[in-house]
Amino acid sequence: MRNLMFLVLLFLFVSAAHGQIYKWVDQQGKTQYTDYPPPPGASKHEKMIAVPAWSPSTHEESGEKAAFEEEQIDKERRAMREATRSKQLAEANVKKENCLRAQSNLDLLKHTERLSVPDGDGGVMDVDDELRQKFMDEALKNIAAYCD
Repeated sequence: MRNLMFLVLLFLFVSAAHGQIYKWVDQQGKTQYTDYPPPPGASKHEKMIAVPAWSPSTHEESGEKAAFEEEQIDKERRAMREATRSKQLAEANVKKENCLRAQSNLDLLKHTERLSVPDGDGGVMDVDDELRQKFMDEALKNIAAYCD
């Protein structure tokens, strides 16, 4: 907490001490940058450079805004991953149920001697060998589709 207070005060003093920066060439030909005017013997190519004041609140706000936007993007990505994961899990469960149902139907068709199915008119009919084979082929197709 102390460090934060110190940095805030430091930034306030730095922005308050904002002034002009002078660029000039000394007698040895080196370019100098200072916050005070060049000495009288300096080159006549002096230039006063205006430096904008640095505002800590502006940079903090833009940093906070960027962090907030990044956090929102991360939340959206996590939500998308979770939705995809949930969808894949639901599809896997449906596939597993269909596999078990197909295996159960095949087992029933193979091991039941006398099998009856609804005829569609409210009655039942006995399954002959041809219809049994058709149902078994369908069960095998379903097993191939749903079981890994």
